[in-house]
Amino acid sequence: MTDVWESCPKCKSNKVVSRGKLYYFLLWFAAGGCLLWLGLLVYWPLLILGFVFIIISVFSFMMPRVNRCTECKHKWKP
Repeated sequence: MTDVWESCPKCKSNKVVSRGKLYYFLLWFAAGGCLLWLGLLVYWPLLILGFVFIIISVFSFMMPRVNRCTECKHKWKP
């Protein structure tokens, strides 16, 4: 897999962020972990939601890589 840089096709900006599978995995996993702690400390139904987020994090490896422009917020597949 090559990491080819490209500008935004909509606004031609050079400020492009590439987000892959690891980004989405860590995002869902961290959110699930925070909800688990809140469920233990504050409100128990958040435990269920935390487990759901952690399960979703495993499926995030099926998501495609996405490029996103930081100026116009346009998203596209590289």
